[in-house]
Amino acid sequence: MLSDEEYKSIVSEIDDPELQAVFSGEKISGFVDPNDMQTGEPKVYSESEQGAKIDSFDTLLAARVRRRAEQGRDRVICQRCYSLKHYSRVDRPWKEDVVSDPRVLRFLQHKSNTMIVVVCDLFDIPGSLIPHLGDIIGARHPVVLVANKVDLLPKDYHEQRLLMWFKRFAKGLELNIQAIHLVSALKNLGVRELAADLTTRRRPGQNIYMVGRANVGKSELINALLRISIGGSAHKVLASHIPGTTMGLSGIPLRRFVKALVPSSGAQSHDRQSYLYDTPGVFSNKSIISYLTNEELKLAVCRKRIKPFSFILGLDQSLMLGGLGRIDLVEGPSRIFVTIYSNIRPHFTRIKRADDLVERMQAGEKTILQPPVGDAERLKWFPRQELALEHEFEGLHKQHATIDVVFAGIGWVAINGLFPRAKIRVFSPFGTGVCVRPPMMPFEFKQASPHMSSQRKTPS
Repeated sequence: MLSDEEYKSIVSEIDDPELQAVFSGEKISGFVDPNDMQTGEPKVYSESEQGAKIDSFDTLLAARVRRRAEQGRDRVICQRCYSLKHYSRVDRPWKEDVVSDPRVLRFLQHKSNTMIVVVCDLFDIPGSLIPHLGDIIGARHPVVLVANKVDLLPKDYHEQRLLMWFKRFAKGLELNIQAIHLVSALKNLGVRELAADLTTRRRPGQNIYMVGRANVGKSELINALLRISIGGSAHKVLASHIPGTTMGLSGIPLRRFVKALVPSSGAQSHDRQSYLYDTPGVFSNKSIISYLTNEELKLAVCRKRIKPFSFILGLDQSLMLGGLGRIDLVEGPSRIFVTIYSNIRPHFTRIKRADDLVERMQAGEKTILQPPVGDAERLKWFPRQELALEHEFEGLHKQHATIDVVFAGIGWVAINGLFPRAKIRVFSPFGTGVCVRPPMMPFEFKQASPHMSSQRKTPS
C-alpha cells in the first residue's frame, strides 16, 4: 500500500489539471452532465446539485450490482465447486469427499414436524437403497419415496409394471411410506406431480429433508423444483455425476419454491421459517464405481438413455463388462440370451481367454477391458476380479427375462431363454457389488437370430 507522500507524488505527475484535482480530493468548480445538454450548451451544476447527482448515481450503481447478484452473475463459489460446475471434475480423488456411514442421518430421529423425501436411482436398484433406513432416521416420519433417473430407461418401459416392481424393494426400507413417484429430475419428468403431492401432504410449518445414496440425484431434484417455481432461481444447487458433490447439510427457504411447494400467493406466516434441506449422499461401499477414478467414471456411469442390446452367450463362454464385471455360463444349455443394460461396451470370449485377459490386466498390460484406464501402475493396482456369486436357475420363457444380474452402479444383464437348468458364475472387483433380482423389464427382449448375436433387439 502506498504512503500518503508516495500517493501525492504520483498525483502531482498527472498532466491533466482536472484529473489531478479529482485524485487529489480538491473541489471542482463545475460538474457537466452530458445528458442535460440543451441547444448545444452544457449545463454546469453547483456543488449542491453535484452532490444530488452523485447520490443518484450511487443508488443506480447499487441497484445494478444487486440485480447482477440476483441473476447469478456475481456469485462467488469455491474452486472445487467451480471445477465441478464447469469441468465436471475435482482436483483430488472424489472418494475423499464422500460419506459412507448412514448413521450420519441419525439426527433426523430427533426432528419433529418433518417430512422425508427418500431419493434412489432407478438405474441402480437395490444398490441405491439404504437398508433398514427406518431404524436410522426413525419410522414415524412421513416419507415420500422417489425413484429418479427414469429418463435413462428405454423408451418402451411400462410405467405401471415398473412401479409395481419397485414396490417390492421399498418394503425392506421399514419406512412410513406415503407415496411413491417415478421421476427424472434432469428432464423434469414427473416433477410437477411430485411437487403437487408434497404440497398436499406437507403440514403447516413442516421442513422437508432430501436423503439417499450418493449420486442418486437429490440436488438435481431440488433444482428441478426450483425450475418449476415462479421466477425460478438464479443460484441452483450444485449437482454433478461425481459422487460426494454435496458435502454438508444445506437448506433453502421454502419461500423460494412458490407454486412448486408453497401457494402462488406466497409463503404463509407458518412457512416463512420452513426449509427444504439437501443432505450429503451416503455412499455404498458395495458399489463397483467406488474403485474408479474421475476419468473412469465418465466411461462407466450412464448419463443418457440406455440402448439395450441382446446377445447370444454360449456354454463355456464369458460376458465381460470391462474389468468391472463378468458372467460365465458354466453349465446348462448350449446357449442363452442376454440383454445388456450398461454404458460399458461388452466383450464376449471363451472362459479360458477371459482368464488370460484378467491376468494380463493385473500384470499392467493394456487390454480390451476398459475401464480401468491408465498406465501400467494403475492397471496393476486395480482390484482383481473375484467370484461374487454362483447361481442356478431355470429359464421360464423363450422371449421373457427370468432374472437380472446386477452390477451395482454400472447396470445389469437380463437373462432370457427356455431351459430346465443353467448355472452361472459372476465376478467383480473383490467380489462385491453383485446381486440377482427379479427382472425389471422382463418383456423388452425380442427373439435373437442365432446368426446375428449382436443384433439390436429393443426399438429406439
